[in-house]
Amino acid sequence: DDLTRLKGVGPKFAARLIELGFTRYSQLAGMNETEIAHLDERVGAFQGRLVRDRIVEQADYLARGDIEGFQEKFGNLGG
Repeated sequence: DDLTRLKGVGPKFAARLIELGFTRYSQLAGMNETEIAHLDERVGAFQGRLVRDRIVEQADYLARGDIEGFQEKFGNLGG
């Protein structure tokens, strides 16, 4: 999946997520609060962005293929 389609995830943040083993929207979409907090500790300069930019919620829409729902909630899809 192209993680840069998530609002708030640019090429550098996407590269860091990939380094940590996150390559699919479904991996992010399925995270609980504890897992999000653990990942947040490991993203370095991007700490806080997972929650602030609602990355997990965005990933859930894209993992389900709900482009229309994504765009209604977050605006036009990037990437």
